[in-house]
Amino acid sequence: MKTLLVGLMTVLGVAFSIAGSEATTLASNIKGEAGASISNFTTDRGLATREDSLGASILLGAPVGGGTVAFDFALSDTDNGGELDFGVSYGKGVTLFGQDFDLTAGISSVESVFGDREEVFVGLGYTWVADFTATVWHEDNNEWYGVELGASYDIETPVAGLVATPFATVNIADEYSAVEVGVKATYKVSDQLSVGAKASYNTNDFDGTSFDVDNEWIIGAGASFKF
Repeated sequence: MKTLLVGLMTVLGVAFSIAGSEATTLASNIKGEAGASISNFTTDRGLATREDSLGASILLGAPVGGGTVAFDFALSDTDNGGELDFGVSYGKGVTLFGQDFDLTAGISSVESVFGDREEVFVGLGYTWVADFTATVWHEDNNEWYGVELGASYDIETPVAGLVATPFATVNIADEYSAVEVGVKATYKVSDQLSVGAKASYNTNDFDGTSFDVDNEWIIGAGASFKF
């Protein structure tokens, strides 16, 4: 995975250099978002990640080759100390069979007391009435392969700027299957600042492992600021 990360960073570096030669400055096109969050429990691909955490994150994105390169970093404070997650991805709109999709590919790393995970993934997003996603992933440390399917629907509320989003996510792998069903609420305070909350039911059948999630209710809240 380290070799893959170095190789990808090299390719992205070349892409940024090319983009910089075609634009006045790449820095002027970089968009960012900083966030803070709190949660009683966290999962990733339906697997237990951490309990009772406070988090801070930053996301940086820039246009490259008709799409967007994104770098995200998240630091979580838990009873077991700090844990760092990061990811690098490239997203672009594509047309397949006459339909418009959002294509995203990347790598990610999750640091967790339950077990670190490093992943390569490719996903497609499609909007028709609701938002649908399908992602194929490979977890490098444990040599797991899986598919994540998701669906969500934004509901405008009578309160201006407040959106409720019911969602469901299913992960299917040879080793386990996992389900998350819940709702998110997001309130847009301004063009830059948003606050939100989430409540969801989570479970998987990875019994007897540190990744087991047994009928867990997750409650969390956070805020994000675009710059």
